[in-house]
Amino acid sequence: MPSYKQSGVDFSTVGKFRDSIIRELSFQGNKYRRTGGMGHYAGLVAFQDGFIALHTDGVGTKTILALQYGYFDEIGKDLIGMNVNDIICTGAQPIAMVDYIATSIFDEEMGSSIGKSINEASIIAGIPIVGGETASVPDLINGIDISGTVVGYVKRGKEITGKKISEGDLILGLQSSGFHSNGFSLIRKVYERKMGILNEKFDHRPLWRALLEGTKIYSKKVTEILDEEDFDIHGMFHITGGGLRNILRLKEMKYVFDIHDIPEIFKKVIGDGHIKMSEAFQVFNMGIGFVFIVPERDADRLMQRLSEFNPQIIGKVENGSGLTVKKFGIKYSSYY
Repeated sequence: MPSYKQSGVDFSTVGKFRDSIIRELSFQGNKYRRTGGMGHYAGLVAFQDGFIALHTDGVGTKTILALQYGYFDEIGKDLIGMNVNDIICTGAQPIAMVDYIATSIFDEEMGSSIGKSINEASIIAGIPIVGGETASVPDLINGIDISGTVVGYVKRGKEITGKKISEGDLILGLQSSGFHSNGFSLIRKVYERKMGILNEKFDHRPLWRALLEGTKIYSKKVTEILDEEDFDIHGMFHITGGGLRNILRLKEMKYVFDIHDIPEIFKKVIGDGHIKMSEAFQVFNMGIGFVFIVPERDADRLMQRLSEFNPQIIGKVENGSGLTVKKFGIKYSSYY
């Protein structure tokens, strides 16, 4: 029964290490000043009549599985998706990205596959890659690390921070395309001694191929909705590392989830690894990749606009703190 901690990722240790860095980052700038604290999905810097938004993220250990099977056709969706899906949580529209690829492997066919997949994902998101860096670091990395940084912009007064979240708001979830780009240290731990299972058929293709399905990119549709100004969106969050606990990065309230079922691929990995549900919900997205928090009056109209992502109401906001997943009897009190 492996856990994320046993696979090398300890939320508590990571959180303390992160906080030890953030505590030292006190300089807020001169002409262009940092706005607000750190810990939200993007940092905001005051600029003219609005804010420049910045966010950085990477594909993570999913690249190890991609290397194992020589499959990088979806990796661009992971790179772009993990960045643009985060930055839009502040209400910012993504403008452009730069990438950073650190590697000890210089296979041209692999490079071409990576480049094509990034370009295809850029088209889906509607933002260009305008530059980047390729680093040869064989003494540092045995393999490849793919990351990037996205810049966006939001007008003053249009930023979404979660402060408006109120009792009675509904939690609306958008369907994921699978595991996206999180939890792969645990997934690889599950199959490290039974690699043959990864070649078995799952949904008419090898299981490894299903696991490498690219991250769903929500940003283009979400920014269209934000531009319409017809909806009173109180909060948004991208379910990444930390699973549903990401919602606790927003306003301190009690978030009650009413999730009745999860997709088959999550059941498969959870079953193969005998993973506890309390562990799974804090590691994987469990079929929900992106979430809106809105007043009840806006929920139906918003779901109609987001129909391509199979939206569903998955919970509500109450007074209090922490989060609960009712059917599974799971409770979390903090993000880390």
